[in-house]
Amino acid sequence: MKKGPYKRLWHAWLKHHKRVLALGFFGMLIGALASAGYAKALQWIIGAFEAEDRSVIWWGPLMMIALTSAKGLGTWLFQVNSNSALVRAETDLQKAMHKKLVFADLAQIQGESPTALSTRFTADIMLVRQSVMQIFGGVSAVLILLATVAVMLSIDWVITLTLVGVFSLAVYPVNRIGARLHVVSRQTQDDLALMTGEISEALSSIRMARAYQLEPYLLRSAGTVFDRLLLLKLRLIRLQALLSPIMESLSGAAIAALLVVVAWRLSNGTTTLANFMALMAGFGVISQPARNLGKTFAMAKQGEAALDRIFEILDMQSTIKDPDAPVPLAGGKGALGFEAVGFSYPDGKPALFDVSLEVPAGTMVAFVGRSGAGKSTIFNLLPRLFDVSKGRILLDGVDIRDLTQADLRSQIALVSQDSVLLSGTIGQNIGFGRDGAQAGEIEAAAKAAAADGFIAALPQGYDTPVAAAASALSGGEKQRISIARAMLRDAPILLLDEPTSALDAESEAVIKKALAELSKGRTTLVIAHRLATIREADIIVVLDQGRVVETGSHDELLARGGIYAELFQLQFNG
Repeated sequence: MKKGPYKRLWHAWLKHHKRVLALGFFGMLIGALASAGYAKALQWIIGAFEAEDRSVIWWGPLMMIALTSAKGLGTWLFQVNSNSALVRAETDLQKAMHKKLVFADLAQIQGESPTALSTRFTADIMLVRQSVMQIFGGVSAVLILLATVAVMLSIDWVITLTLVGVFSLAVYPVNRIGARLHVVSRQTQDDLALMTGEISEALSSIRMARAYQLEPYLLRSAGTVFDRLLLLKLRLIRLQALLSPIMESLSGAAIAALLVVVAWRLSNGTTTLANFMALMAGFGVISQPARNLGKTFAMAKQGEAALDRIFEILDMQSTIKDPDAPVPLAGGKGALGFEAVGFSYPDGKPALFDVSLEVPAGTMVAFVGRSGAGKSTIFNLLPRLFDVSKGRILLDGVDIRDLTQADLRSQIALVSQDSVLLSGTIGQNIGFGRDGAQAGEIEAAAKAAAADGFIAALPQGYDTPVAAAASALSGGEKQRISIARAMLRDAPILLLDEPTSALDAESEAVIKKALAELSKGRTTLVIAHRLATIREADIIVVLDQGRVVETGSHDELLARGGIYAELFQLQFNG
């Protein structure tokens, strides 16, 4: 049976901080008892005045000071400890979500933009913390209500039950409003994520947008999301606002009932003025917590919607897993075999059909074809970013699904058209190629990639933070850092995904020389739209609509006059 969001939050996350929470709830209990004590204290004090007990002049004020001090201490304990536990649980949730996304299947995280996903770490988490804190406040309100009603029952049970009966009328309308709040709040959080994505997209593409004068389109596109979000927020405001008049009306009805019943009981001598004043004080104590319960219910429904979005991430199940009994990695020569490989994306769209290919160790294989032919899909299948739907891929005669992901990926180095630099220093970004690499090895890899010269010229050399250097590095320089990282990895298989596509001629010449050095003795798979860069490949594989349609050397494929020859003619004779 599936647990409710808050029950799951308690058992999986908050329960780990139960000692801190226990202190918070102890403070909550102290505050509730002190609040309830006001009514009883007032009954005793007024009763003492009626009996002309002069000692009340000193013990009455002391009693009130003691009650207010106890309430203040309880509130402090509650606020500090409950917030501390929530902040810790919030951090645990963020870490768990981040870990889940880092290890999630590629297909699972490609369906939503990174900026939209990031709102679950910020807006959703914040809403959860606010709602849980409001629920804790609701628990405090319930304790105050119970303790105060118990005291009021000891004073006059008839009047007290009358008040309880009036407030119980709020249960049905509050429940109805809460159900609608949950739905609208979920829609609001989803649209908030969409809005974040729209803003990020607009800012990241601002150069292109201004060049093509697309500012009005960006404004219209984002404006639609802003307007829809506005309507949802207004609906939330109206629904939340409904709770206040309901509780206020019931408070007024309760006061009216209190006055009628008290007047009747005073007239027949079944209650006293001291009891009346005490009951009025008790009503004053419970009226605010009673009103807060409506707000608590509304906020809880919003937090429930945010928790649903958070648990969607935590409930992701990875389909790409290590085998129960993995085959130990042998020598690592780098021979590859594709045996009737087929692949379809999770949405059912097919990408590869019956791809069979033998790649001897140390061979350079180039994949060419029109956009959407399946080249990038093959590169995603090799390190098991996706798993084949049919057939199998072999590494040195072993199905790659029989290896651990760590062993498999340790045999592969990648240089792509996007030069990815992570937070850290330039040296660390090269060192990511192999765990535990020494400074001398990092510098040697940079020299081999023709990157040492410009790195040494940076203000802090290899210790220059990436953020500080990013604006000063050209595309070619970033690419050479990527090549140095691949050289340091020293893996038997090298994947080159259009590594020179975005470079100028001078940078491309330097990069090609570094790549030639990197490719020596390795099984190298290349994707390149510039066919001149792959003429020296041992095997050229031509893909069309997910199928291998031609294989051979450059000269053989030109002589055949097929798709490769057509693409070559388009590039060089056009």
